[in-house]
Amino acid sequence: MGRVSPPRVLVVDDHAMLREALVELLVQAGFEVAGEAADGADAVALAKQLAPDVVLMDLRMPVLGGLDATRLIRDACPATQVVLLTAFESPALQREAEDAGCFAYLVKGAPPGTIRLALDKAAAGRRSALPPAGSAPVDA
Repeated sequence: MGRVSPPRVLVVDDHAMLREALVELLVQAGFEVAGEAADGADAVALAKQLAPDVVLMDLRMPVLGGLDATRLIRDACPATQVVLLTAFESPALQREAEDAGCFAYLVKGAPPGTIRLALDKAAAGRRSALPPAGSAPVDA
């Protein structure tokens, strides 16, 4: 049996220093960083182009916020999971994120292990939703 490739993650945050730190953390944890974006509009475009397993997305960004970007990504790339990472600990925002199709809602103060676990689970969720390689579509 072949080796499973590492989950491919698109990192989206408007703060360059935080984005770079997240990329470094993910690489060290064994993820493949498929790309980076500084706002939701770029995130949507890159998700369509790169089809990552998971998008790690900030909530509040210029141009297009994380919730609206999540809705657009989930519509365009239904198998791609979105994990929202925000500074705002709010049950109301968490419900909005779930309604938008987010796989998980994490607060930026969460331990790195929590972020890694959420990304692993999100990637596993995507992979279980995809048909096995080489199989025919169900409606064929």
